[in-house]
Amino acid sequence: MKRTSLVIVIALMALTLLTAAGSPLPAQAGRQPALNTTDAMAGHVGKLTMLRVHDVGTGYGNPNMDIEVVLRLDSEPNNAYGFQLRDDANRLVRQGMLDLLRDAFDNNWTVTINENNGVVFRVWLTK
Repeated sequence: MKRTSLVIVIALMALTLLTAAGSPLPAQAGRQPALNTTDAMAGHVGKLTMLRVHDVGTGYGNPNMDIEVVLRLDSEPNNAYGFQLRDDANRLVRQGMLDLLRDAFDNNWTVTINENNGVVFRVWLTK
C-alpha cells in the first residue's frame, strides 16, 4: 500500500514538473500548444464592419494565418482577426463563435474578442 502511494505521489510530481516546464504531455502529442491568454486578455471591442467566411486555403491577408473566418472591427479598421472552421475537435466551439458573430453583424451588437497573434479564441456580445 505504501509503495503504491509513493508511486502515485512521484507520478504526480513528475506530471507537475512537466506541465510547469511547458513540455507537452504524451496525451497532448500532436495538439496545438496552449495559448498564452495573459498576453491577449484585454480583448478588442467594437462593432463588426466585415465578416468573411471562405474556403480552406484561399486565404486573406497574412499568408501565415491559416483561417477561414475573418472579421474586422470599427474600433480597429486596419486590423483583421480570424479563426479556423475545420471539421475537427474544435468545430462546435468555432461554429458557435461564427453564429455569435453573424448575430452581432445582423443586429449591430458590440463584439468583444480575445486573440493570440490574430487568431481569435474567444467571442462574446453585448448590446
